[in-house]
Amino acid sequence: MPPFPTPLLFVAGLLLGSFLSVLIPRLHKNERGIFAGRSQCTHCKTTLKATDLIPLVSYVLYKGKCRYCKESIGWTYPALELSTAFLFLGLGFSGLTPLPLYLFYGLVLIFIFFYDLRYLEIPDEVMLPSIFVAILANLTPYGIPFLDGLYGALIMMSLFLIQIVLSRGRWLGGGDLRIGAFMGFILGWELTLVALLMSYLIGATISLILLALGKVTRKTMVPFGPFLVLGTLIALFWGPQLIEWYLNFIQL
Repeated sequence: MPPFPTPLLFVAGLLLGSFLSVLIPRLHKNERGIFAGRSQCTHCKTTLKATDLIPLVSYVLYKGKCRYCKESIGWTYPALELSTAFLFLGLGFSGLTPLPLYLFYGLVLIFIFFYDLRYLEIPDEVMLPSIFVAILANLTPYGIPFLDGLYGALIMMSLFLIQIVLSRGRWLGGGDLRIGAFMGFILGWELTLVALLMSYLIGATISLILLALGKVTRKTMVPFGPFLVLGTLIALFWGPQLIEWYLNFIQL
């Protein structure tokens, strides 16, 4: 059982997911009052009331539309809220400790997924402090061994830097480099390799499906950050089991 009550984890995920849905566009626009400004409808600019901002409930109650101008508010809001809520639940039952630290890591991963998916970039304002927190955690008994995290970060950054140089920035960008460092510091070198492999497998599969459906072309910029996030989550939840399965497989 998780150290925090299950409903509390779910509600906390909904609330923090709702916060991210406001933070992401504001951070992209470099708006003042990123944290303190009142929320507005993106269409009619009406300042929203507290009853308009209840995570998930308001979206369902008003059928996914602004109750003032009736314009659609998009699927990303409930997707962000539910993704964060279910991830918090999963982390609560995962046995990963300390749970607050991994909830923070999970929140950063959700941010990366949706920000990169929407804007094809990752802001340093979030990534650099997150990397710093991971490094500090690894210097305490609460994180993974420091050298394990350092080796993971160096492996990811080296591999990504090679790809950036070879492709002249067409395959990966600086944001991916910083995601790689973050992954390394929270996973360690072994799980980092699992995450990287899963990221490429998922990315290749989804890209081929989108190509087959005509949703993208070979020249379409496809964000890699969401695939890195999915690979990281797979490594966090099932990485040791996958490594054990692989080692048993090659010994057959």
